[in-house]
Amino acid sequence: MVLKIIGALLVVVSAYFYGFHQGQNKEELKNARTQISALERTIEEFKAKQTSDAVALSELRIAESAHRNELSRMRSQLAEIERLSKTNADRERNRCLRVAVRYKEAVDRADRAIKFCAENHK
Repeated sequence: MVLKIIGALLVVVSAYFYGFHQGQNKEELKNARTQISALERTIEEFKAKQTSDAVALSELRIAESAHRNELSRMRSQLAEIERLSKTNADRERNRCLRVAVRYKEAVDRADRAIKFCAENHK
């Protein structure tokens, strides 16, 4: 009879510990699922940001290409004007135009860089 009581008591105690252990596992699983959901949301946000950055970079490259083409056209026009120059005053004016072209290049580059940073690094 004493053995039956001790046996029953051991069964009750082991069932308690088994249930307690199962409860801990369920809580850990719940926490892990919550963390996984948060990480998945973070990944989606980063994917969206990466796509946005790629589009902005593509637009920047297109704009830079257009500016390069415009500057190339201006340089070729300047070369043609220089070729046709006859006097010192004409040559001096051409030097000023050359400086203006270089200035425009520098300002355009800086402007594009500032715009890109402002749009993509808020």
